[in-house]
Amino acid sequence: MNSSERHRTAGEYVEWLRLALHEREIPANDRVRAAASCLAIAQDHHHAIVVLIEHRLYASSFALLRIAFEAYLRGEWLALCAKDSEIRRFLKGWEPPRVDTLLHDLEEPPAFSEQVLSNVKQKLWSVMCAYTHTGGLHVQRWNTVEAVEPAYAPEEVDEVLTFAEIIASLSVIGVANLAQDEDLANSVFQRFISRTA
Repeated sequence: MNSSERHRTAGEYVEWLRLALHEREIPANDRVRAAASCLAIAQDHHHAIVVLIEHRLYASSFALLRIAFEAYLRGEWLALCAKDSEIRRFLKGWEPPRVDTLLHDLEEPPAFSEQVLSNVKQKLWSVMCAYTHTGGLHVQRWNTVEAVEPAYAPEEVDEVLTFAEIIASLSVIGVANLAQDEDLANSVFQRFISRTA
């Protein structure tokens, strides 16, 4: 698939995910509101990544990966692990625990016990941080033999789109779980799998 076709399908997937949740009813309690907000923000970051890539603003799109990943982790932690008092404090501006603590708490229940999220963090965290904080890895993509200009490999751009789609898909599934809508969760999972097959 060429890059313009990949960008088109990425945009279509953003819209499909948005419509999948549009007007979806969820319980109106603090836990759901806090968790769903984080999961929706992760989706918003996914949308921004796709738009930025369409406009060849690669530095900013790459920088959003870590932020999207953290928004997803916070949403799931709030949904599944946070104490009621932590949720109340979070809604008043308290910062939740650091990522390693979120992962530790999240991976105790069966839903995440295979530690896939910890493996993702272990393999990609330093890369995500380098892109978010303008580290050397990111600066390398702006230095060519002839100039200081963006020089991102098409494969890297595709990897960013794919990872953002994974986070967004998991976020929509997280909201579906909050809404106790198993059909929606399965639909998103099946749509994502069919895209990667």
